[in-house]
Amino acid sequence: MNINRWMQQVDSMARKDRFSCELRGPANIRSRGLRCTAVSTPSKSMEVERHGFGGAMPTRAYIKGITYENDITFSFMLDSTMEDKQMFELWQSYMYDELYNLQYPDDYHGQVIISQLGVDNQPIYSVELHEAFPTVVGGVSFTAEATEIQKFDVTFAYRTWSSSFQNSPSGLLGGLFNKKMRKITSKLDKKINKKLFG
Repeated sequence: MNINRWMQQVDSMARKDRFSCELRGPANIRSRGLRCTAVSTPSKSMEVERHGFGGAMPTRAYIKGITYENDITFSFMLDSTMEDKQMFELWQSYMYDELYNLQYPDDYHGQVIISQLGVDNQPIYSVELHEAFPTVVGGVSFTAEATEIQKFDVTFAYRTWSSSFQNSPSGLLGGLFNKKMRKITSKLDKKINKKLFG
């Protein structure tokens, strides 16, 4: 394999720094997670139990349940408005009233989508957390010595998750259409980001 072909393959590989997060909470709380610096997609495990059938027969594994990873933690950078922290604290305020009576889950459940992006900054793989809500909104630390950007963590609980893959549809026309749509969406995203962030 020559170096040019190898470089083309490396550029098309999924990379850790190409990701996006979209968070949708109650009462139109929304964030595209533009300042999210780190997150991992959750895992899912099959609970297995082995049964024997007597004698010297080898045991056979049977699934007895499904286990989803308990919590997912996001890390966010803060700007001078502290808007992201305010948003998550507002989301948590929908979980109880002034007398600390707990609200119905439907009042605070939200939707969280974590996506792996391709070289065109469009999703190629997405994980959606169902019935998600922020259980922990972390504090922020202060010190007179540091000049770093302020960060905080948010931990989400959820019930289940599902994934989707943005592979090209079968057939020549479907593949061309999908490729063209990704280019258009990529250009739109670049223009929006340029308007927002200069």
